[in-house]
Amino acid sequence: MSSRGPVLPPELFDETLDHLWDDAKTLRVCSLVCRSWVPSTRLHLFRTIRLSSEATCTQLSALMANSPAIARCVRKLTISAQYSGVGTDNRGVEDDAWVNVSAEIARTLGVHGRVNTLALSRLRWTSLAPDTRDAYKAVFKGVRTLLLFEVRFHASGDVLDFLDAFPDLEELYFHAVSWDSESSTTPSSAAELISLAQSHHDTKKMHLSYLFLDPRSSPTLVTEWILSHPSEQKLRTIQLCWRELDNTKALGDLLQASGSSLERLQIEFPSGIAEETVLHNHVSLVHNTALRSLSFGGLDVTLASARTFLSAHLFPWVALMLADLQSPHLREVTFELETPDAQGLAGLDWPRIDAELAKREFQGLTVRFYVNCDACTRGSKLEDEVRDAITERLPGFKDRGTLRVSCI
Repeated sequence: MSSRGPVLPPELFDETLDHLWDDAKTLRVCSLVCRSWVPSTRLHLFRTIRLSSEATCTQLSALMANSPAIARCVRKLTISAQYSGVGTDNRGVEDDAWVNVSAEIARTLGVHGRVNTLALSRLRWTSLAPDTRDAYKAVFKGVRTLLLFEVRFHASGDVLDFLDAFPDLEELYFHAVSWDSESSTTPSSAAELISLAQSHHDTKKMHLSYLFLDPRSSPTLVTEWILSHPSEQKLRTIQLCWRELDNTKALGDLLQASGSSLERLQIEFPSGIAEETVLHNHVSLVHNTALRSLSFGGLDVTLASARTFLSAHLFPWVALMLADLQSPHLREVTFELETPDAQGLAGLDWPRIDAELAKREFQGLTVRFYVNCDACTRGSKLEDEVRDAITERLPGFKDRGTLRVSCI
């Protein structure tokens, strides 16, 4: 009579396989060990799917037809087209016709509703076949994280319709998204969008908690789309580069609407800011009473010095925003500076910046300066000069908090 050795609980095997989540080669080997290991290995192998050509679509379709359970494993779907050349308008020509082949894959994934992350790259959404776009709408319903990179639409109204198809969206990454024309029916202001949203009784609630807008995307349309849900703002993190300098009021409205939900803000104005914004204080942090982290990016001394302000100092909005801070939870403030040398730092309003950072309520605050200086290398004399110049200009703060200066 043969005796069997001890049998380990299946939970131990699952935990062991979980540690291999990013090792596809080993997972494939493990999937052949025994039938009981297949579900765990399959979950990791097919958790993230990337479609980049007609061939990858055909391959995945065949796998799903042979093993339907694969569709229940997919959590992140990436559709990444490439450019086939440059058009007469000097823009890349998207090679995205093959995306229509993925329509059946989208229908299958939509039935299960397990995809929570969708990434689209280098494609023309409104140029896809209507049948393909309809197939993906079922996938959209379960998506919580949406990443768009160099996605093009026919008109601005198409962007709004596209975003409205994601009822449970929590994180939105907007990289170089564009549209060829403005829609004649697109609401021209946040007030019109709010009125339009309130006129629909079945309007979905806004769940967005993270927003990223890069400098190559027009931020106003997305911002006003968010503002069309004024009573449902739950944005906890905003990371944006605002390039529409004539319409910073929309940004101010977004900060106000985010209120005490906002915890982390990273903001950049690539070529300065309009004087009207400074005069009327369009961009205020007075309502963001739970802010924990604040970062000012794009403070380029060379570019900013070419702009004319009523203020005698560069970046006057920095001191204004610091003066508005009302959050007792603030733990970190970061400045990203570009300057040719240490002398370039003199243009900032250091006395006012020091006075704001040295407030009693900010006791224990950490302030970081990342200084991009062409001639500056780690450990060099210039790095020491930059560090000393900033430290000397913040005498009040250095006795209350922690100052970190790094040259990059």
